[in-house]
Amino acid sequence: MPSSLGVLILRLPGLLLAISVHEYAHARMAYRLGDDTAALSGRMTLEPWAHFDIIGALMLLLVGFGWARPVPVSPYRLQDPKKDMAKIAFAGPLANLITAFVLEVATILLFTFYKFSGVWIYVPMVLQMAARINAGLAVFNLIPVPPLDGSRILEQYIPYRYQHIWDEVQRHGFIILVALLVLGVVSWIMQPLVTGFMGFAQKAGLSLSLLLRRF
Repeated sequence: MPSSLGVLILRLPGLLLAISVHEYAHARMAYRLGDDTAALSGRMTLEPWAHFDIIGALMLLLVGFGWARPVPVSPYRLQDPKKDMAKIAFAGPLANLITAFVLEVATILLFTFYKFSGVWIYVPMVLQMAARINAGLAVFNLIPVPPLDGSRILEQYIPYRYQHIWDEVQRHGFIILVALLVLGVVSWIMQPLVTGFMGFAQKAGLSLSLLLRRF
């Protein structure tokens, strides 16, 4: 078993992949909907250092949830700003969930059909860690508290008569989020969701491996 430092090193590829996929998906969806602000800012890329936020990255590396540097979006360039901002927000977590699913299935297939030795024994571990980091980043960002992506999705369903209440929530969103983190509410929400999703991906991987063994 690797040491604590070794585990952090093995988690690093998954961290870089997760933030790259997440922010690239935001930028790509914005571009598709008519806003090229992120593209012109050099953010429509899978290069991780373009999206790197040191505090968010450390959080993601150490505790399994965190954030990257937000992709710039200009709502005025979108045809339907409210709905399109929700689509842009959802694109990031969705891309992470797809990535997590693919990585988890790939891990199971590798365990099924290959025997690793030497330094290569860490390959499945790196893939599985990357899968869980992607799932964790997706679920964390879907929490409907500003400034997370989930708040952008929820915002389009807020009735106009309650907009003033939502404005206050947005104004104090970061404080609310920190409080939820400190109180353990975020972990309480995330753990069953991430575990459930990973369990679903594992079942899919096992079913596919059994199917492939028949050929």
